[in-house]
Amino acid sequence: MRLFSGVLLLLCFLLNIVSVFAVFKDDAYDTDWHIPLIGPSLPPSTFFHRPNVETRASLIYTLTSRSILAAVNPKDGELVWRQQLSEAGGNGIARPGNGVIVSAAGTSIASFDAGSGKLVWENEFAKNVVDLRVTAENTVAVLFEDGTVRLLAEQSGDVAWEWKELDSNDIPLSIHAIGSTVTVASSQSAKKLHLSILSLSSGKLTSSAVSITASVDIPSKLQSLYGDELLSWTESSGQILKFLPLGSSTSPVSVTVPQNVLETTIVATKDRIVVQFKTSGDSWAEVYKINSKGTANKVYTLKPRSGAHGAFSLSTFGDRTYLVWTLPNSETVLYNTENPEALATYTIPNAQNIDVAHAISEVVPRTDGSSFAVRTFVSSSVPGFVGNTYLIRNGELAWTRKESLASVIASTWIELLDPTTEGIVEELDVETHTSVGAAYIHRVKRHLHELSIYGSGWLQALPHRIYGAFLSKDSLADMPTGKWRDFFGFRKFAVVVTAEGGLAAIDVGRNGECVWETSLTSADNQFQGISGIYEVRKGTVGIVLTSGEYVEYNAFEGSLLLRENLDAAVRTSALVDTPKREKVVIALLENEKAAALPPSGDYEIEPVHMTIQESSRAVKGIRISSSLVPATTWTFVPPASEEITSLVSRPAHDPVASIGRVLGDRSVMYKYLNRHLLAVTTVNPSLSTASVYLLDAVSGSILHSATHSGVDTSQPITATVSENWLVYTYFGDDDVVAATSGGAAKGYHLVVSELYESEFKNDRGYLGPVANVSSFTTGGGGKPYVLSQSYIFPSPISAFAVTATKQGITSHEILALLPGSSGIYSIPKRVLDPRRPVGREPDAAEKEEGLFVYTPVIEIDPKSIITHKRKVLGLKKISTTPSQLESTSLVFAYGGDFFGTRMAPSMAFDLLGKGFAKVQLVLTVVALGIGAAFVAPMVRKKQINSKWIAI
Repeated sequence: MRLFSGVLLLLCFLLNIVSVFAVFKDDAYDTDWHIPLIGPSLPPSTFFHRPNVETRASLIYTLTSRSILAAVNPKDGELVWRQQLSEAGGNGIARPGNGVIVSAAGTSIASFDAGSGKLVWENEFAKNVVDLRVTAENTVAVLFEDGTVRLLAEQSGDVAWEWKELDSNDIPLSIHAIGSTVTVASSQSAKKLHLSILSLSSGKLTSSAVSITASVDIPSKLQSLYGDELLSWTESSGQILKFLPLGSSTSPVSVTVPQNVLETTIVATKDRIVVQFKTSGDSWAEVYKINSKGTANKVYTLKPRSGAHGAFSLSTFGDRTYLVWTLPNSETVLYNTENPEALATYTIPNAQNIDVAHAISEVVPRTDGSSFAVRTFVSSSVPGFVGNTYLIRNGELAWTRKESLASVIASTWIELLDPTTEGIVEELDVETHTSVGAAYIHRVKRHLHELSIYGSGWLQALPHRIYGAFLSKDSLADMPTGKWRDFFGFRKFAVVVTAEGGLAAIDVGRNGECVWETSLTSADNQFQGISGIYEVRKGTVGIVLTSGEYVEYNAFEGSLLLRENLDAAVRTSALVDTPKREKVVIALLENEKAAALPPSGDYEIEPVHMTIQESSRAVKGIRISSSLVPATTWTFVPPASEEITSLVSRPAHDPVASIGRVLGDRSVMYKYLNRHLLAVTTVNPSLSTASVYLLDAVSGSILHSATHSGVDTSQPITATVSENWLVYTYFGDDDVVAATSGGAAKGYHLVVSELYESEFKNDRGYLGPVANVSSFTTGGGGKPYVLSQSYIFPSPISAFAVTATKQGITSHEILALLPGSSGIYSIPKRVLDPRRPVGREPDAAEKEEGLFVYTPVIEIDPKSIITHKRKVLGLKKISTTPSQLESTSLVFAYGGDFFGTRMAPSMAFDLLGKGFAKVQLVLTVVALGIGAAFVAPMVRKKQINSKWIAI
């Protein structure tokens, strides 16, 4: 028996070894996802290029309007690498070199390795870059806005020579590197075009400047995609197009633009020029060839084709140049630039139309001599969605990238339907309105009916469910699709709005899949932004447009349900609940009226209080009565010279689990809870101060204020409000104030303030003896007691969010968006506790409360970066929502890249982790059961023998 017990213990130990190793399993990259986006491509800075001379395969290099330089794999559309350049308002330049890609954004110029994306060199200048070219020797010729030309060295980016002799009255236009010379094009008073030719080796003028009489349009009415050896411009407000092949000729080719042409584009290689004309309904092109004398002659004209958004691209292979015409009906036509006969035509079967904005192509003739390998990279311009990219490979759509979603400006969460209850809602309603006996009989019949329908399928799926439960596999394939949520509520839709007026649904539970997309723009109204986006009913999303429209869409399918025109433009809007538990959108209009949306509803509305920023010097409180009559109730004007920078209120979903905070000695400090807390941040640039005012948004009374000196007011102040606390950050710089005035410590300050009803324990202060209280209660008291503390944080914070759970029981974590490290950092609220003891160790009661000693600096713990090692670029906002589990909050970040994850601030106390050893537990129980069954007869025999011995 002892031998069996030892064996049993050894078996149990071995079965639990695996569980020991599983305790520290990291869920990183398992419950989170990331979609890297680069934004709309800039046509002049998008091209096919080989990373190095040894590589036969090309990559797609593009510089986008978000100032991101990226290399895209044309095989699958995945990003090979990307680099965030300095912000330049979308006016950057990228040029290919031998093994490098050189870019310019604003005043910064950088060279990157074409294969890996690593920085080779970077140089900063005082003036913005107008144009640059990479020479055959990989040196970089740069033209600046003041007319200066500099040649930068290949390896270091240092200035090799500098030329500053451009006439001060000239406007620099472009620079061109041709052989051993550099040509600078400039315009003088829009009447003459000057060409200054410099020696590439010395930077000196090789001859006097060439002057061409021309009334140049500045800015040009022309879109020039390529042409290092071509200079093009428009005259007479775009009515005349001229281009000049740079070299021996000084006589430009003049092309009269037809009157109905809306856009003209030039695409050029060394000796081929294509001029494209676009009207409202047609598109065609003229092909030119540069002869040995440097003059251009027309070769042929392609006949107009229906579709105004077609695009032309040129590709050179050997001594041949091919022309690719990409049409919006998913048709691609290949031409030889020698004659107008089509070499090949490709059509994407069953493909939707693509509104082509611009395209680049790569053409390689096959060995049979009659077929070709054609790859075309297309950037589209659909109303509401600008910049989506496609790769068309020989008439087949290889892949798509939703780059238009990089400009998302707003979102709302959509609850999906519960498949276990949604189908029987009507049945349950029947049982509710009948007698107990009839309801019982109805339910039994319903269960028998469901058993006959679903019983066999449930039994068939049972082994798979048991197998999946034991292996703890939570794969994407097991996640429901359509409008149904999963059991734990991890699957939700985030309906987003783009800056161009696009509307799309993102499936956060399925790694950011785009479920549907549509456009908010219409032929009558140009998109001007939105006032708000809300889930107004189950499965319905409502959007209030600032232009004065209200639209509703089916949130599951994207179909339009309602479009209503309002009387005027919208100033602000809010979603409120009626006494009948209906949701209604209240919109405050520019004509000093209010509207309840949708207008067809018959609502019983209680008075609604809204806040608007009237100007940089005033905030107003508006009360909208039950009859929808707005009236100004208060106005907040900060002290003189202060400018309002932001307004922050509590989140719409911000439940409070406890009205008090239990201290370590079992006493209570009662929280000051006000649903209408409003934080107003202001700056005073003249005094270098920043102020934060906490207002009651109903009465306009100031509950708390704080002013900080020595603040760099050029940097933003970020704040968030939740429950009874406020967190904000600013940059303190004692260099901006006089030494005698006493500034703040240099660095990013993180300030937390908590509001309580009284400074005394177990005391409700002013609210104690009051039976009824509101924001309009008169009297001398009613102000909260505020505890504050300040910390130094090592990074700027551009946005805050607070984790949200269903009941608010789970402890909060503050999510901070760190633009410097391109990540999201999670700060537990208990770290930002103003009651942390200063200069001493916590006593026993404080330790029991969870307090620890105050340290003025909060270090960044890499384990608390929820984006892990990912570089999430361009994020602007973080949105959180509760799941069906109290422990778990869903997170969705947008504004550039997309990022989503699940967070459990107090650990997943209501869900077994994936490391839970289910198999070992079952085997252990089975082994113990077998052992008990084996040992039981032996124990009974021993008991019987002991009784006989006792006799």
